[in-house]
Amino acid sequence: MSTTSQRRPALTVVAIVLGALGVLALISVLAAEAAGGDNLVLRNAGSLARHGGPVATMVADLAAALTLGGAVVAGWLLHEEADRVRAMTLVALAAGITTLARGASLAFSYAVATGQPVGSARFGSDLSVYLATELGIWYVTALVIAAAATTIAVTGTGRGIARTVAVAAGLIAFSSAMTGHAAGDSNHEVATSTMLVHLLAVGIWLGGLAILQALPRSARDDARVVRGYSHLALICWIALALSGVWALGVRVNSVGEILTSAYAQLGVAKAVLLIALAGLGVLQRRQLATGFTADGAGRQAAGTYRRLAILELALMGLAVAIAAAMSSSPPPADAGTPPPGPAGVLTGYPLPPAPDLGAVLTAWRPDPFGMLLACVMVLVWWRPRAPRRERGASVRLVLAGVVLVVLTSGPLNVYGKVLVSAHLLQHALLLAGAGVLLGSAVTVPSLLRRAVGRRRWLAALVAAVPVALLGAAYAGPILRLALDGHAAHLALQMLALCGGVLSALTVRATQGTGARLLIAAAPLALGLAGGIVLVSTDLLMASSWFGATGRQWLPDALADQHRGGLAVLAVAVLSALAAGLALRPARLTDREQTTAGAPQDA
Repeated sequence: MSTTSQRRPALTVVAIVLGALGVLALISVLAAEAAGGDNLVLRNAGSLARHGGPVATMVADLAAALTLGGAVVAGWLLHEEADRVRAMTLVALAAGITTLARGASLAFSYAVATGQPVGSARFGSDLSVYLATELGIWYVTALVIAAAATTIAVTGTGRGIARTVAVAAGLIAFSSAMTGHAAGDSNHEVATSTMLVHLLAVGIWLGGLAILQALPRSARDDARVVRGYSHLALICWIALALSGVWALGVRVNSVGEILTSAYAQLGVAKAVLLIALAGLGVLQRRQLATGFTADGAGRQAAGTYRRLAILELALMGLAVAIAAAMSSSPPPADAGTPPPGPAGVLTGYPLPPAPDLGAVLTAWRPDPFGMLLACVMVLVWWRPRAPRRERGASVRLVLAGVVLVVLTSGPLNVYGKVLVSAHLLQHALLLAGAGVLLGSAVTVPSLLRRAVGRRRWLAALVAAVPVALLGAAYAGPILRLALDGHAAHLALQMLALCGGVLSALTVRATQGTGARLLIAAAPLALGLAGGIVLVSTDLLMASSWFGATGRQWLPDALADQHRGGLAVLAVAVLSALAAGLALRPARLTDREQTTAGAPQDA
């Protein structure tokens, strides 16, 4: 086959994508006009910002999706180096476009916020003021991370580079989630979390599929690659369906607004597209079941699969265009009056009732991020062609997911905003409960095992660092930021969860029973010390928050902090007992003997 004929499918895909971008840009502009045409600020910002804002947002979202999905495919699914080189070339190009589009979005957003048309005499005169706002900070953060992702993507094509770019693309999605309507919603935490879930799922699904279609037939029709991607697409579809319905629910006032609100109608249109995409997914899985063999039936199945994939890309691109229009128009449930009382002003939620047994058992405030993270953990664990694992590890992983959901959506989530003791206990259990359970289930990375295998001092340092960082966050200004901002709130929760995973993995990576007990004692000692400090100190953490919630019950915030210190001490003591039982010499020796030389799971 000639080189020209080999390049023809890739050129066809590029032509289709470029043509679709022009059509989708027009659709997004028209939809934005219909949804937000009466917005006075947009008119004052000039026609360029009014029409260019939705287009720049759409291009940035599409390019970011290609960056994320392509990096995930290159970092985890592709097997051949030549295929990874081509995929990473496209990822680097998409990351560069993301950077340029994010820069344009920043300029248009500034024009809209200040009412200064792009290119006017006063345009940029107070840019420093805008960049100091929360919205400006997140726009700049997304721009900087996109530029960094572009730089990393052009430095190499290995798996490590691809996975690093995937993490950077995930951070771009996180920053983008903070620039949407979530910042102004009364349900800002739910809105921001669902937006983040939405962007990550769209990126992996749309970007991964687009990059696969631009690869040679040997990779595009590789059954292992396609099956792995199909499982990811199923996870993304579930995440999109749940987060989309949840996000639309908190942004509309009633079901009747579907008939009167352009914003709600655009949301329904996205839901219809998602249902159509589910139908295409079912058809594609049938083609996968047929198998992409060399005979006539196999070639026909592969051809049908590719045609369905192109149609799927077109529908997903249309959904992204509608999402860009929705982001440029105000939802019906605009920011309203917060619940009454100091707690309502601070947290955005009414003050919960006194924490008696009945109130604690029924307290529930669902957190989309924690729920999705738990679901992804389970779905990735039982992915197709996953390595055979012991039953105990599967039980521990499921238990870690259940604990994660309870801690992030249950009573500690409700009371953690108004009681420092609940806040402390939530993070202590995320670290010592959910994190350690997850760390005890997954395979120890070979790099960590080589690094700390016989270096006890290094292992003790690595195991203790997460606890030290969590303590520093509580002692410094990060705690107040986490209470007031959802981004820092999620970051603090992830610090506790990942810290527990890292501590457990470090203990397991250390060689020798005595050494493991010694390493496990390092973070536990820091936990005990932190609990003692909390019990004995007279300084209230985040006093401007926990001391100003207006509680009639448990009104002494310092006494509540002392109770939190006792809870931390109790968690540390129970963790020490559990570690001692888990690291008994006889049981440890048996496990080491049965798992020695086992292959490492990626």
